[in-house]
Amino acid sequence: MSDSEVDDNDISIREDASRSSDEEDINTLNRNEDQSAFPEWNWDHVHTWVAIRRTDEYSDEQIHALAAQNIVMLEKTNGVRAYGSVEEGTLQVAKRIKKVNPNVKILFYHNSMVHYTGPNFKYLAYEDFNEDWAMTGWKWMRKYLSYDHTNLEFREWWIQRALDMVAYDEIDGIFIDAIVKAELKRLPVKNHGRAYWDTANELRERLPEGKILIGNAVRVGSTKDCNYKHLKYLDGSYLENWCKAESLKKTLDLMSRALKQGRIIMLKGQPTHLDEQKLKRITSLDKKYSYVGKPEFIGFALGYFLLIAEKHAYFSYRTGVDASPRAKSVFDNTRFDAITRKLGEPMGDCADEGDGVFTREFEYLNVKVNIQTMRSELTVKDNKGEEL
Repeated sequence: MSDSEVDDNDISIREDASRSSDEEDINTLNRNEDQSAFPEWNWDHVHTWVAIRRTDEYSDEQIHALAAQNIVMLEKTNGVRAYGSVEEGTLQVAKRIKKVNPNVKILFYHNSMVHYTGPNFKYLAYEDFNEDWAMTGWKWMRKYLSYDHTNLEFREWWIQRALDMVAYDEIDGIFIDAIVKAELKRLPVKNHGRAYWDTANELRERLPEGKILIGNAVRVGSTKDCNYKHLKYLDGSYLENWCKAESLKKTLDLMSRALKQGRIIMLKGQPTHLDEQKLKRITSLDKKYSYVGKPEFIGFALGYFLLIAEKHAYFSYRTGVDASPRAKSVFDNTRFDAITRKLGEPMGDCADEGDGVFTREFEYLNVKVNIQTMRSELTVKDNKGEEL
């Protein structure tokens, strides 16, 4: 594996940029503790988020689906073919969503390391990017330039890109992707993880009041502290690549800890135990929703999430992020009864029953999850607390 093909999951190549022990309270550094900018919260049902992109115009039906979520992260390439740039495309989509539901929180995608280029990556900010700022001798996926956070001119450009977008009322915050890439030991720039840390903290300091900063940060095995230290400047973390036997218990602990310390958690859930070939053969989007919504496919990811669900925990269940009609991606959480049904407040934390089994009780749902078999039982209860 060459340097330009580094696997995000290779835990042996991380630079530990931590400036304190793992046990230090993350609330001791550089983050506004005011949660008034966070999405509205109640325990009526599972709260949701979605990551999405489409290069042309979203349909009205898709806009209403996005407006039904709590958080929408508008991925790279949004609206570029319709509006000429990703910034303008993102803004116009955000305006349409906000017109339907002004309470949705919308995040602008901002990659920490990869300078994506090509027909679908037309950013207005690229007009001011100097390729001399990029790392020498390093490209992502053998073609994309890599950012270098030790370069102060680049740092200002990167920070200003984010500030320009959150200056719009319709953009509620920034989503920083690929944080784990910034800390690779094999990067040609020495101590690059520490340089990124300085960049990110400066963005936090300059972020306007009332705006949210989320990152693709916390991940088991990424660093000694699983990148938990980044929650010192972030309002929360997105989690992916968690569905591995060796990571499941630790990931539960990390999410629970972050939520209890007032952070947002956005978990990416996907179907498990699915017949992928059968899914590919289904040509109707409605039938895809019906198929992946079966309890045996949605149950584990949702049950796993519910074990740690606290205020400001958000769940996404999907097969893809491409909203173009030909992709037929499943992304609308509100189309799954398991997500929209009545939940109610938790009756306590999850209990470790041994042998990989965890349980938790809500007012209207009992949850039982086996992290060894990756199976779960979600049992609905009536208004009297009796299982149905």
